[in-house]
Amino acid sequence: MSLGPRGRSATPPDLLVARKAARQHGRIRFDQLVACGLDDGAVARRVTKGQLHRLHLGVYAVGHPGQTIHAQLMGAVLAGGDGAFTSHWASSSLWGFVRWDDRWIDVTVRGSSHRKPRDGIRFHRSRSIARHDVTRRHGIPTTTAARALLDVAPLLSDERLKRAVRQAQAERSTNVKQIADVVRRANGHRGAKRLVAIISSGPAPTRSGDEDGVLDMLLAAGIEHPTVNGQYVTRSARGGTAIYYPDFRWPAQRLILEVDSAWHDGAIAHDLDAERQADLEAAGERVLRTTQEQALLHPRQLIERLIAAGAPIGRRIRS
Repeated sequence: MSLGPRGRSATPPDLLVARKAARQHGRIRFDQLVACGLDDGAVARRVTKGQLHRLHLGVYAVGHPGQTIHAQLMGAVLAGGDGAFTSHWASSSLWGFVRWDDRWIDVTVRGSSHRKPRDGIRFHRSRSIARHDVTRRHGIPTTTAARALLDVAPLLSDERLKRAVRQAQAERSTNVKQIADVVRRANGHRGAKRLVAIISSGPAPTRSGDEDGVLDMLLAAGIEHPTVNGQYVTRSARGGTAIYYPDFRWPAQRLILEVDSAWHDGAIAHDLDAERQADLEAAGERVLRTTQEQALLHPRQLIERLIAAGAPIGRRIRS
């Protein structure tokens, strides 16, 4: 910011406002407008002219009141004041674990300070949430992925929560260590026990819904948890190095299970699968194949095939 001869900014206030709002999805708070050089009267005049649009007490849209989801969330955070951040369902939607459904926006404020209710915003107070549990996502202050999973856990079914945990790991938004750390500091949080149950069963991240259903079935039947989508480096029949990511693998038994999707019906995909399987078998792996439909319609048949191939048996997991 350049300064004029009297120490004031030489940059026009409206340009400063535009720059600030551009970093906040088109939203700005009254104290930020003042910092840009506008007083009460200047703000009122711009509201009258339609340059500013009041959204919440002390929060404005700059230029137009268009409501993208990111703009809505940022506006709610600004309404919470300094240090506020999205949490619970709002944070989980920012991370992509749940779909936004136009519910009230959850905003958490640290400490014991009270925020008056605002239309469409649900304020939470927290004295215990750590600073490293808060980050930014798409430029919006929000809880980390691990903390978001903890807060949204009471709102999801077992299946949806398990899917969210797997997605978070697959996208590397968080990992088991970070989730365990959040749970350890949860102080009796309602979602803690459910998250512990999921990560203690070792739900390694799968890359598709097809794999999710098959993995759940294998674990429920007592098959030991396999390595999921782990990197496998071997020699290619065409020469050179080949890198594969088998769906499920039991390393000690050198056993692989692939879950084929509809994509595998094509001729090109079939040829690639054959080449991949040949390379893996040449490296000493035994490769079994199934589809989600086959596995879920005939689970006993798949389990018997796996056991006959040497899949290790662990403890049966309760559903």
